[in-house]
Amino acid sequence: MTQSTLGRTALRVPGTFRGRPLERLLALVDEWRARRNIERSLGNLSNFHLRDVCLTKADVEAACADSLDRSASHALNSAAQNRMGNW
Repeated sequence: MTQSTLGRTALRVPGTFRGRPLERLLALVDEWRARRNIERSLGNLSNFHLRDVCLTKADVEAACADSLDRSASHALNSAAQNRMGNW
């Protein structure tokens, strides 16, 4: 992992969004791209397939619609873990 990747990852963590404007912009673009990839890959799955990974379409939509300073990947991981704990 490169230093710039670590820096951009750190910028995604709430409360650490204090970097230079260009770094913040790059972090926002990275998060936007991640959400686009999530929507493309998970958005086309059926409810049956999403249930296999403990998610729902509402989880995917909510994670992608959230503020860009919050990681959609972390939101989906948290939703899946919460649902898995109910089994």
